[in-house]
Amino acid sequence: MDVPFASSGAFNRAHYTLVRNIEESAPSPEIADSYILKEVASVRSRLRQPTISPKETKECLLILLYCSMSIVSRALPNGSFDFALPQAVNLAEAGRTVHEKRIGYLFCAELMSPLHELRLMLVNTLRKDLESSAPSLICLSLDNLITSPSEDVIPAVQSRLHDLLSNQSPYVRRRALLACSALSRYEPDLLRRITSKVLKRLQDPHPMVLGAALTASLELIKIHEPAKKDIKEAVNSLLQQSWSNNHERWSVLQILGVLRTVGLDPSNLGLVLQIIQATSKSADHPVMFAAFLLLPDVDLQELRNAVTSESLSPAANIRQLLTSRSVNDQYIFLSCLSRLKPEIWAGTNPEIPAVLEEWEVGRVMELLDSSDAVVRRKTLGILNSIDLNIVNSYYSRSLQTLPSDLNLNGISEYTTRLLEVVEIQTDGDGELYARQLVDLFAQMEGRSPRYAKLVVENAVEMVLLHMRNAATSFQIGCAATLVTSLANPETFLGQTMMVVVPALATEYCGKLAVPPPDVLRGLASRLHLCSLPVQDACLLAMLRISAECEQVPSEVLMCINDVSNQSGRHIRKRCEEFTSLAAQKDVLASIVQSSKSASLPDFLEALHSYQVSAAKSKKTHHPREPSSPSSSRASLPSNKLRYTAYAAPPPTARLRERASSGESSRSGGRASSQLSGSSAGQDLSRTVTAGDLTLAAAAQEFEMSSLAPENLVPHAPDLIAFNDSPFISDPSVDNASEFESIWNSLDESSGARGWCDSSIEVVIKQLESVEDTLQVIPVQESPFIGDLKILINGADPTRGIGVLRLRASEEGSCLWRVRCGDAGLRVRVKRLLTGLE
Repeated sequence: MDVPFASSGAFNRAHYTLVRNIEESAPSPEIADSYILKEVASVRSRLRQPTISPKETKECLLILLYCSMSIVSRALPNGSFDFALPQAVNLAEAGRTVHEKRIGYLFCAELMSPLHELRLMLVNTLRKDLESSAPSLICLSLDNLITSPSEDVIPAVQSRLHDLLSNQSPYVRRRALLACSALSRYEPDLLRRITSKVLKRLQDPHPMVLGAALTASLELIKIHEPAKKDIKEAVNSLLQQSWSNNHERWSVLQILGVLRTVGLDPSNLGLVLQIIQATSKSADHPVMFAAFLLLPDVDLQELRNAVTSESLSPAANIRQLLTSRSVNDQYIFLSCLSRLKPEIWAGTNPEIPAVLEEWEVGRVMELLDSSDAVVRRKTLGILNSIDLNIVNSYYSRSLQTLPSDLNLNGISEYTTRLLEVVEIQTDGDGELYARQLVDLFAQMEGRSPRYAKLVVENAVEMVLLHMRNAATSFQIGCAATLVTSLANPETFLGQTMMVVVPALATEYCGKLAVPPPDVLRGLASRLHLCSLPVQDACLLAMLRISAECEQVPSEVLMCINDVSNQSGRHIRKRCEEFTSLAAQKDVLASIVQSSKSASLPDFLEALHSYQVSAAKSKKTHHPREPSSPSSSRASLPSNKLRYTAYAAPPPTARLRERASSGESSRSGGRASSQLSGSSAGQDLSRTVTAGDLTLAAAAQEFEMSSLAPENLVPHAPDLIAFNDSPFISDPSVDNASEFESIWNSLDESSGARGWCDSSIEVVIKQLESVEDTLQVIPVQESPFIGDLKILINGADPTRGIGVLRLRASEEGSCLWRVRCGDAGLRVRVKRLLTGLE
């Protein structure tokens, strides 16, 4: 559609042209992405101009946001738009209008990584905007906190957030509540300290603030259980007020959702029944279903009393949905009915008459044959809760009336519906599910010999997905029962079950009590009864299971040999593969280990990757015959290529002892790369020849030989030699790993954080005057790049070990975070840092 520029909504001609090229003119996604990449390069050059105005910066950032969301044919690597982050941070800080600042904030929220070094500069901008008196700037900063919360920003904004909860603007109050909820994931105390404010905001007259307070209440309950009682009273009271005052339906919907967590007061049960009656007449199905969701937790006697006193039956209010032909209405009816105890509406209790008439019950039974699988499952669940015999008789009748002349699609649909019944009947019992599964396919395959030769793919997928989504106890019970039946020669398994059972045997191999050799015997004895695709799957499963056996049974190998002699090329290759790899336990173990998961498809993928890599390796190392006289030079004796070794360097004074041999070996690898890098840096375009590679290898051998124990002689310490020698390891490597391990081993409860007005240098000097030993890891080194890492008392464990992270700000202050297993050390460090503020 040709839209003119004036009606397009584009902010300039460049934006208009880019959108048209991508969405209308580009014949393929690849060409559209080429337009995007070209535009990104153009914007990068524009942002480099020192005279660029805030308005132009805003337009460039908008174009980059559009490009980041429009590229489709390939994903850009992380950090592709980092070149624009400084301009975005500056725009958020110094934008002349609210719109310009919003674009800066939006760009940072969408494209800045949580650990980016510029995020600290954004913290200062957020703090300044929060302290502004303009509601628009406050809302801008609060929106950024909601969409992009981080741990670093909490010390700078938490006191201001507490004040904004009482701001005059409802827009500010709403965002302040949501910001506290978002930041509470990193600092639970932030939300716990404003419990009284949250309770007060639950009485706020503005629906938008009320909704935010309800959201904050749910988060508060998760981290502060004592607040649940007060919130329950407040929300139950709020339900009465909201319904009587005809508040917006979204407020009532949110209140009902919170009541599912905090609990419904019995005095409000009659009100919930009234809400169901009113919303069923107005067809407000979301609110009606939200009210039904409260009823399963209500005491049966209390619900009976409320139904009697109000003369309102929840089931009677939704019966009009049963006569509808709309699948959506049928789904709503069944969803609501499933939330009611059968005693209330089904007539199972003699004291309470049935609500639905006979024809309506027949209509419910018809839903068992619905074309929608969700409707069928919900109907089965409701009928099963009323009487188990209803579902059992339906299942038996369906098996008895199974036609014997169905095509593949017909038998797939029929099997799917029967499996749905089996899942309902065996809910939570894996062993019963396995026995029902074997019995189902035995009866189906006994109905027609043709069914035994078919692989019902829908059934295979349905069984495996049901197993994957079930509890662990269900999985083990079902898999153990099916694999045991596989090892029992008296149990007949058709083609479908011969796909399901080997797949489960592969996935749960090593977790079952059935010995793996018995599983191999069971599979091998049934191979001759399987079709070619099923044989392929069985052989793969046997190869995986053989990795769990110390030795493959001889009868299994004989069966494999017989199948190989009677089969075509593909199965013969698979049999040879089994015979070869089953004898190579190390290779097979490495294939199993490289598999992404224990499933049969992932094992096949790992096996294929091994075969490809093995073929490439064989092709690469294949010996080549000499093709010219010059090639005979390669066969000269090795002593012809040797050089006289350089004399050992004279002993020099050193300031530190040589590192350990383990560290030297690691640094030796870096030394060779540095040497080769320095030579390559002289001429990057020159082709590397075989002679270069030979010299490089000789240099590496010389370096490694100099590291031998007999060549290591003590020298006096020398600072220059320590800095220049490629054989000395980086002294911060072990400290870094120790720092990271200590930090990760300690949880938040053993730590503290805060904002210090002094610089990092002042903090270190003060720490040195108090603590015995400090080991400092620079900012640019891992872990936690961007933070200065300090390992406290690392050489004196008797005083406790602590780890401290410092991050500097542009104002000369720093953010500090400390974790200590020793309470005394944590208190000392916290007092010192607090005293510097």
